[in-house]
Amino acid sequence: MAYDQTMEIPASPENSPGSSVDVSRLPLPPGSSGLPLLGETLAFIRDSGKFLEERRRLHGDVFRSHVLGEPIVFLVGPEANRWIFAGENKYLRNRWHLSARKLLGKQSVAMINGSAHLDRRRLLAPHFTYATMRHFVPRIEALVHQHLEQWFSAKQPFKAVDAVRALVFEVAIVLLVGESRVDAAYMSRLFKRWVAGLFSAVPVDIPFTTFGRGVAAEKEMREYLTPLVAEREKLAEQPPDTLGSLLSARDEQGQPLPRDTVLDELQLLLFAGHDTTVTATSNLMMMLAQHPEVLERCRREQQELAEKGPLTLESLRAMPYLHQVIQEVMRVIPPVAGAFRVTTEDVAYGGYRIPKGWQISLSIRGTHRGAPWTSPERFDPDRMGSERNEQKSQGAYIPFGGGPRVCVGQHFAMVEMAVVAALLLRGYQWELVPGQDLSLIPFPIPLPCDGLLVRFSRR
Repeated sequence: MAYDQTMEIPASPENSPGSSVDVSRLPLPPGSSGLPLLGETLAFIRDSGKFLEERRRLHGDVFRSHVLGEPIVFLVGPEANRWIFAGENKYLRNRWHLSARKLLGKQSVAMINGSAHLDRRRLLAPHFTYATMRHFVPRIEALVHQHLEQWFSAKQPFKAVDAVRALVFEVAIVLLVGESRVDAAYMSRLFKRWVAGLFSAVPVDIPFTTFGRGVAAEKEMREYLTPLVAEREKLAEQPPDTLGSLLSARDEQGQPLPRDTVLDELQLLLFAGHDTTVTATSNLMMMLAQHPEVLERCRREQQELAEKGPLTLESLRAMPYLHQVIQEVMRVIPPVAGAFRVTTEDVAYGGYRIPKGWQISLSIRGTHRGAPWTSPERFDPDRMGSERNEQKSQGAYIPFGGGPRVCVGQHFAMVEMAVVAALLLRGYQWELVPGQDLSLIPFPIPLPCDGLLVRFSRR
């Protein structure tokens, strides 16, 4: 399974040491700054996918705009991704939108840069390898069984997105902080308000606004988790959960992470591991229902494995076609459409000049819909198999990002999605309710507009 894209990627010759390119003489990328002050923000927020495709057809894979108050250059394709990943801490720096910068913990791995970011990655990475997921599989399986039985008992059609959201949130809570006294329902309510604030277009901290409610929810979540972390710090041996990994981590001087940093990381992992997994799992259910031949092939694979007992990391490895399907779902509908960087100096790319301080857009969705993918609009899990392996071009398949900032929780997400899908396929069936709107909400994450109404039954 080709998830890890952390390898070193060579920089573009235009930005290599000793390059003879005179950046100051190059033109700006084609595009428009749009209206005064607003730029092209309204079109971008209304439908970022349509925004990207229209301008890509007009200008190609490199174009500029002015969005959310800042000049921005959109770069699309594997070559652009390699250039972006190679530029980390050199000519590019990570950049979140303003509301996220205010609401995500400032000391979390997503928000820090430079050597501090690299040191934190080295500290955390051993605790999030694929092998360390072994301890989590039985716990995920038990929770999934419990929720699927609740779905079955509903008898009436229900919104699968809401049901998946409840499942994924409980899994995240248990795996982050273990079998504890955490009130999952209470935390879920806070989490929903907090995440809404993260995507607020107007991040002004005024009570009763979306962002203001997000600020209050983040504070309340932190106050709720602080005593739990303090109690766990006293243990001589930590349980095998994410909080235990964070509290067990030591830097080169043998020092643990500060408590505020642990809280920042917990909140980040809860955010990063929730909405993206909800999106991928819900869309997996939708696409399997829409492609019965793929669904039947998945079921046949599971039939051969179902009699071998509870799920394990080894049995999950023995499901190649299911993993191809999950990967293809995330190619067709990437859970995250893109990410942003900011230039730290004037740079050259594709024969154009990108000034210092401009934003750079890493386009995951655009990359997944172009070369080297053949008929990229078609849902075809076989393209992910070893015989074709269309993702072999570095930077062509990046649902978890890539380079130094590849998602630290990617293995956690893949294991969770595989367990959910395997148990669904083995014991249940679902049908899409006719007449519903299955078009995708463009922002902040791509989910069916009507919540994916399904009729659920036991096989």
